[in-house]
Amino acid sequence: MVFKMKNSSEIRTIEKTVNLYIEGLYERKFNLLKEAFWDKARNVGITPQNEFWFKTMDFWEEKCKSPPDQEFMKKAEIIIESIDVWHNSAMAKVKLVVTHKERIYECMDYLSILKIDSKWKIINKTWSSRNILKE
Repeated sequence: MVFKMKNSSEIRTIEKTVNLYIEGLYERKFNLLKEAFWDKARNVGITPQNEFWFKTMDFWEEKCKSPPDQEFMKKAEIIIESIDVWHNSAMAKVKLVVTHKERIYECMDYLSILKIDSKWKIINKTWSSRNILKE
């Protein structure tokens, strides 16, 4: 039996794409989102109220025209929990915990990533969030 390590340089490259997504999303920099996502990418999720959410990149382009919520950015904890790679595909799991005056919530993003024209691009983001009770 032979064990091999995953290609760490590919994981670092994928991590850069995920970090572009995180910075672009939470600082509302569409140019970074555009670099991280495939232009036909989809964002699908379920809110804590069980509302279905389906958005395209046009939504984020419009959303990025308004400034980021500074309170949100100061209190957000963002963790890349895992990156799994096989050949030219990858899956990243990103956890976000946010504290607002009225609630604390966590969100889990699952990013489907493909190597397209030698660049790693997020092709789909599937997420869900839930409220966390304050202790």
